[in-house]
Amino acid sequence: MGLTHIIKYQFLRASRMLWYQGRYRFNKWKTIEGVSIPVYLCYGYSVLRFIDNGQYEHCEIGIIKDTIEATDTVLELGTGIGFVSAFCAKQIGGENVYTYEGNPAMEPLIIELYQQNGVFPQSAIAMLGEKNGTQTFYQDKKSFLASSATVLPGTTSIVVEVAVHSLNEVIGRLQPSYLIMDIEGGEYDIFKWIDFQSITKIQFELHPQVLSATAIDGIFEKLQQAGFRKSTLFNFPNNFYFTRP
Repeated sequence: MGLTHIIKYQFLRASRMLWYQGRYRFNKWKTIEGVSIPVYLCYGYSVLRFIDNGQYEHCEIGIIKDTIEATDTVLELGTGIGFVSAFCAKQIGGENVYTYEGNPAMEPLIIELYQQNGVFPQSAIAMLGEKNGTQTFYQDKKSFLASSATVLPGTTSIVVEVAVHSLNEVIGRLQPSYLIMDIEGGEYDIFKWIDFQSITKIQFELHPQVLSATAIDGIFEKLQQAGFRKSTLFNFPNNFYFTRP
């Protein structure tokens, strides 16, 4: 990118951030797909612009809208601000949605969003992993929505310790049918450890900027070996939907 393009981008970004500050100062709520989202500047520019134009998590929601059924029990890894789990709860009831978020800083936002929308998924501030214990988590100083269990490229992080629950014990206890996952590169470890058990539907975001080609191939191989097949109904670059009988 040339210097002129960089200057134009920085000017556009600064102008939009001023717009967001004014737009959401007196009414912080933005409604997308029937879910009201509290809007804060701390989300960072890359997230704010998608919330403002109504495209926030549009790939995930586009898949879920066409695939979720009343009989499903959802297990979500990576609650974020609670948007996707709130959407699912509006479709099938909060008692059928279980969601885990590793970043403790997200909890107030999750609670605020759920209360505003009158939905109450079963949420926990914890990670799912190979076994019970604790794990290091990296909170991005600039945008905590980019935080992860791995150090993401270009981030400066605060290190915290979070609880880890056994992934396969949770699946065995909850018996979910639908796994939804957006965990900023942690998907490789989840697929490495997982025993799918009751799961017949999987929607996940892949993060090739974090994972190697070998790791990505390993994910698809694990799914194929477990009898899952990629749906051809959706054409998103990094969001995938797999099913098995």
